[in-house]
Amino acid sequence: MMPTAPTTGESATPQPRKFWPYDLILWLLPVILVLQIAIWSVFLPNGGLKGIADFRPFYTGGYMIRTGHRKELCNYDAQKRFEDALVPVDITFMLPIIHLPFEELLFLPLSLFSYRTAYWIFLALNGALLAICIRLLRSHMSVLSNRWKWFPIFLFAGFYPISRAAVQGQDSIIMLTLLAGALWFLDHGDEMAAGLLVGVGVFKFQIVIPIALLFMIWRRWRFCVGFSVSGATAALASLWLVGFQGAREYVGTLLGMSLHLNSRADMLHYGAIPTSMFNLRGLATALLGGTLPRFGILLVIITSSVAVLAVAARQRPSLPLAILASSLVSYHFLSHDASILIIPLAAALSSRSVWSGAVAALLLVVSLAAVIPKDGYLGAIPLLALFVLSVASANEGTKACQLLAN
Repeated sequence: MMPTAPTTGESATPQPRKFWPYDLILWLLPVILVLQIAIWSVFLPNGGLKGIADFRPFYTGGYMIRTGHRKELCNYDAQKRFEDALVPVDITFMLPIIHLPFEELLFLPLSLFSYRTAYWIFLALNGALLAICIRLLRSHMSVLSNRWKWFPIFLFAGFYPISRAAVQGQDSIIMLTLLAGALWFLDHGDEMAAGLLVGVGVFKFQIVIPIALLFMIWRRWRFCVGFSVSGATAALASLWLVGFQGAREYVGTLLGMSLHLNSRADMLHYGAIPTSMFNLRGLATALLGGTLPRFGILLVIITSSVAVLAVAARQRPSLPLAILASSLVSYHFLSHDASILIIPLAAALSSRSVWSGAVAALLLVVSLAAVIPKDGYLGAIPLLALFVLSVASANEGTKACQLLAN
């Protein structure tokens, strides 16, 4: 059975009742929930239900496959034509399909309904998936539920990236469910099943590939086999859907989003603002954008990403730690993508570390900065701090085990 990080799992010792990070979060949650209800009350009728939401390209992609236009799925002009025809909006709004095309098969049945009906169905599906996630992570949040029975549920509800993913009609809650399922299988000693689930998440390959790389360095070969099987199947299904020409168009879109965001017009074209990202890219762009040329910023991002992965690779195998590292180095990691951080956030709150608990509370609050897209990078600050503290905590646990062994 794969060893788990000392900060998580059923063996964790329950916290004392008076642990001030818990009390702080329990005081903050009502305020955060009220703010999110206010955001929903504005965005739901004026954005999501009117088609000004991330669900629009998913719905369009499902329709294109169902009506025999799958070969055009990665063609920007075709996407725009179908989006404007299916879900007309009164502003200039276009989001390209940037995930592996196989994912659009999930949205094919939803395209049988009107956009508004499909949006409500997907919102309900996301709600059901969140309930499954809470169930899967129950053993990793037992310390929280011991403090208050409803703590895990309200923690999920209060974490803004999850709320944003739901109201935007994003697929990030699907990714969260796959990772929660993978953690459950790891806890039960089935590494291959865990790898299979993470591999299905290859529709966000920028997140799951760094996780798989760390598990390969950790020599968790059964996990890697499972990941390879499901990931390769997903890639082949995507190629079958769009063909080689579609694959070239898809790669062109990815390169454009990565290397050609030179102006606000480019950012609007691809629907990507670097400073909105909860990662090293967002943080480096925000802090160094006015002092270094683009190549210099890219070099800082690559160097810091390699450093994070190198540090993580020296630790004991831990999926929550891999999620933290992957989130930091992921080149495209928006606020809704940060939904997966609820796993290491819960692990931090379940630890004995006051510092980790305090930083987790900070992440809970600072994630709200993503309401203003250009300020989303602020979420990378507590994320980086949580990574450092997780590494430090893991090293302390390793030293303690060595002392006991001696």
